[in-house]
Amino acid sequence: MKSKHKFLAATAAAGLVLAVLLPPPAPVLGHDGEDHSGQAQANTGQALANEVVLPKESQFLFEVRTSLASYSNTYSRATLYGTVSAAAGGEGRIVVPQTGRLVRLAARVGQPVRAGQTLAVLEQTLDATQQIGLSTERANAQAELRAAQQDYARLQSIADIAAHKDVVAAELRLRQARQNAAILNGQAQQRRVSITSPISGTVDVFSLAVGQQVNQGEELFRVLNPGKLRVEAQVFTQDLAKITPDAQFQVEGLQGQAGVPARLVVFSNAINPVNQARQLVLELDGTAGSAYRAGQAVNVQVVGQSGGGQKQLVVPTTALTDLNGKPAVFVHTTPEHFNIRYVQPGAVSGEQTVLLQGEVNENDRVVTNGTYQLKSIYLNQ
Repeated sequence: MKSKHKFLAATAAAGLVLAVLLPPPAPVLGHDGEDHSGQAQANTGQALANEVVLPKESQFLFEVRTSLASYSNTYSRATLYGTVSAAAGGEGRIVVPQTGRLVRLAARVGQPVRAGQTLAVLEQTLDATQQIGLSTERANAQAELRAAQQDYARLQSIADIAAHKDVVAAELRLRQARQNAAILNGQAQQRRVSITSPISGTVDVFSLAVGQQVNQGEELFRVLNPGKLRVEAQVFTQDLAKITPDAQFQVEGLQGQAGVPARLVVFSNAINPVNQARQLVLELDGTAGSAYRAGQAVNVQVVGQSGGGQKQLVVPTTALTDLNGKPAVFVHTTPEHFNIRYVQPGAVSGEQTVLLQGEVNENDRVVTNGTYQLKSIYLNQ
């Protein structure tokens, strides 16, 4: 027992001697007295005040994606709201030339037709007043024809003593009377009119039947050519400067249609007195624009080169986030470290944003997907 107490006392004395001999703790110093305590902190996995540490496993879990910042010709973009309509030769409306009855239908819904192709045959019908008028005109024409024949026959019988000019006048009167009578007889006997297509295209929806009565001025058919469409958009004051001579236009459907390029037809100088906007008319490419229909609402993206073609630093628009009311991006500096860089964004193209100021350099790897998770970690650390 006594030997055990002696061993413990000796051990305590040795520990006291070592504590006295060891120097007190000091900052971690490298060569030439440089302070590497920050590097030591980074190596231990602890984040600095302006960065986030995220292990590789968490990066895969949050699907963090990055992209390189680069210099490019900067572009400005404006979004206009437009409506698709038929261009010249893209729509043909066939109306009833005269009141009548359909005796033949040669077209069906969705049928491709050529310009000049017969779509229907119409037989003219007359009301009581028109029939009386036509009968009266026919009777008058027949009476005039008989009188002209008698006068001409009388002058022919006395041709040797009649004046030559009277004979010529009677002959001209007879010819005119025969022509008028023939026209009126033809109207009475043949009153059928062929209805033809004014353009080549596809017959739109209609509801007609053989024997149906139609009135003058009514629309019978509508023929559409989907390869000839245009877009009309209104340009307001804030977007006028973006409609430049080198601007490019792209039409995007609101129902998920893919964007297609469009060609500028006219940018009207007239101001709409109602909304103080100017009208922009674009023409769609025949093949690419076949997915669009007249009357459809679309977005018109106007992309114009700015800055005189000078290259500026751009990053994907999805890389921008907001930290305490300031725009910023996360830069992937090391495999598990993401540094925060505050920036001043400029023109936006929808996919890219110009950086006017900020500590972002070319080829810096900025985070484009997963910024929300990094922001949440930063705000809670």
